[in-house]
Amino acid sequence: MIEHKGVIASISGNKLSVKILQESACSSCHAKGACMAADSKEKMVDITDFTGKYKINDSVIIEGKESMGYKAVFWAFVIPLLILVLTIVLATSVWKLGEMEAAITSIITLAPYYVILYLLRNRMANSFKFTIKNNH
Repeated sequence: MIEHKGVIASISGNKLSVKILQESACSSCHAKGACMAADSKEKMVDITDFTGKYKINDSVIIEGKESMGYKAVFWAFVIPLLILVLTIVLATSVWKLGEMEAAITSIITLAPYYVILYLLRNRMANSFKFTIKNNH
């Protein structure tokens, strides 16, 4: 399971907005002050809760299925990489474009992919659901 500590930032009906601190793997390293690779960001995660037992500023632990992480990597990295490679192969071997034109074409072909992802964002959000782990 994927787990994050968070604080409930707002409540609107059955929707809780939980603020989490997303940290890179090296952000807990003792040398992070001198390293440019360490970073952390605050993120807001929306959770549906029908219990009504949480209040603003409550500390909670949210969790999600590990498969959500794999699915996110697939959509964010694997599919775009396949699009780039396939387009470069087609551009150089079938369409007989030069390397520069093939590279530019492959990057341009990513635009429709990201537009489609943007248009499907609400549907995809339904498959990336977190829940609150701890109970009061």
